[in-house]
Amino acid sequence: LTRSLTITSTDPSMFEKAQGEKVTLPCTFELSEEDEGPLDIEWVLIPADNQKRERIIIMYAVDRVYNHYYAAMTGRMQFTNLDPKSGDGSLDILNLKAADTGTYQCKVKKAPGVQSKKIQLTVLVKPARTKCSIEGSQEIGKDVTLKCVSQEGSPLLSYDWRRVSGAQELP
Repeated sequence: LTRSLTITSTDPSMFEKAQGEKVTLPCTFELSEEDEGPLDIEWVLIPADNQKRERIIIMYAVDRVYNHYYAAMTGRMQFTNLDPKSGDGSLDILNLKAADTGTYQCKVKKAPGVQSKKIQLTVLVKPARTKCSIEGSQEIGKDVTLKCVSQEGSPLLSYDWRRVSGAQELP
């Protein structure tokens, strides 16, 4: 029975965090005596938009960290452990932005062992100030349209309309 590299993190594979917060995406692993090749740890972002290709965002290879691949996250991400070969390849992302939402994959390789783990991250954005307006002639017997919209907010916003004065309910 041959044993090879295993990813040991059993944490949830889905995280929801607010914009501006920090998140730690867990990726701990154990090596096996059979694993003799150089250690390689790669974090890849698989965007929510299928049209965009997956991107390597940070990598540990030959005792060095390479974190200049993805400009959108430069300076906002780092390996949690300064020495990832200790068995902890977890990733910290600081000052989260809405665009950080996506599926992250941790790939650990040390030949012949190869393992990977996917983690879904959703960055929640509080609603921006709502802009409201009235369309149509404000005369008795005429139709008007009341509109409210917010430029930002996740998950998708829903609106609830109520009449605040007068006893008669709105249609």
